[in-house]
Amino acid sequence: MLQSLILLADRNSPANQWLRENPLVLAGIMGLIGAALVFFGILGLKTGTAKDKYGNEMTGGLAQFSSIVRLIGGVAAIGAAIYIAIFGAW
Repeated sequence: MLQSLILLADRNSPANQWLRENPLVLAGIMGLIGAALVFFGILGLKTGTAKDKYGNEMTGGLAQFSSIVRLIGGVAAIGAAIYIAIFGAW
């Protein structure tokens, strides 16, 4: 497990080199993740309920806070995807 984490963190690994050569793939993945976060953030704000990572339903202020955090994270991920699509991977 530790060895696979080290390989993922290696800047010169074949997977990271391929992603740097094909930044639109990385941008697409980040865009999909961002779109899902935005969707669930808006859905949670509209319904007033949200689910945590264990599937428990949250209501009230905690659901609203969680939805806002998801919305902000989604917008940030979409912004990063647009940056990567235009300028390439950093």
